[in-house]
Amino acid sequence: MQKKIVIYILTAFLFIVSQESKAQMADTLSNPHSVMNIQNYEVMWKKSLWFRVNLQTKINYGFFSKNKELTKIIIDAVKNDRILPYTSDTLETRLSKEEFLSRLIIPQTVGETIDDDDEAWGDVDGMTFKNDIGQKPGDEYSPERLWVIELKVDRVFDKRRSKMYNDLIAVNLIIPASENPKGIDIELGSFSYRELNELVFHKRDTNGKLVEDPDAIWYNAANSAQNRNLGDAFALELYDGRLIKFENPQDNSIIMMYGNNKKSLYQSQEAVYKLLEYEALLWEY
Repeated sequence: MQKKIVIYILTAFLFIVSQESKAQMADTLSNPHSVMNIQNYEVMWKKSLWFRVNLQTKINYGFFSKNKELTKIIIDAVKNDRILPYTSDTLETRLSKEEFLSRLIIPQTVGETIDDDDEAWGDVDGMTFKNDIGQKPGDEYSPERLWVIELKVDRVFDKRRSKMYNDLIAVNLIIPASENPKGIDIELGSFSYRELNELVFHKRDTNGKLVEDPDAIWYNAANSAQNRNLGDAFALELYDGRLIKFENPQDNSIIMMYGNNKKSLYQSQEAVYKLLEYEALLWEY
């Protein structure tokens, strides 16, 4: 009888230890939205960075080819229930499909009514904005007018591999200030890059295998035979963006720190150089 009690106690003890071990492992797992899957206990240093990417610049044309715009691919995926956005790039709270689509509607202008046939530029509340022919208040923004995205990237030094990684976490769709009468950037929604890569840039075939979506294409202007999947293009960092924010206690953007002038641009470039210098100096320790 005593032997059975001891066995029961040992079994219970081992079960408790096993559950605690699982809990500890869960605590040390990587960010669920991380593509790199670097375990938290392997991270020696990390800083979150935000980049603004203008898809209308020549270097970014590959992400914005006609009828294959990155913004169109993502918006269509939401409409087809392949993915749901988040309210912010913290990726904690989902944004409903209905709310996301309502944000795509061009708002009614205030003040003077603009004649599309006579004027290409209008003034709303003292602010000048471009009024594209064919797009009126109440219409849905066409993808080519959504030419700005913001990328949240975790710059992580993996002490086990002794290597610095750029871990793309989130993609924010933005309505540019010049494309809406409010005169400010408006965030449409945030998307987990990992979800985009697995649910939008790729899809499951009949056997459940993950394959490239033929519509999710980064267009190679120099050689169309070497077009790439959008997931590969992001992994190869073929985009070019300007650093607009780095992780800080006040959660301020660079413009909030230094003002909307050339000094902000200088500080943005300086911050990038300092990150490169930090990585180089790590090898001296």
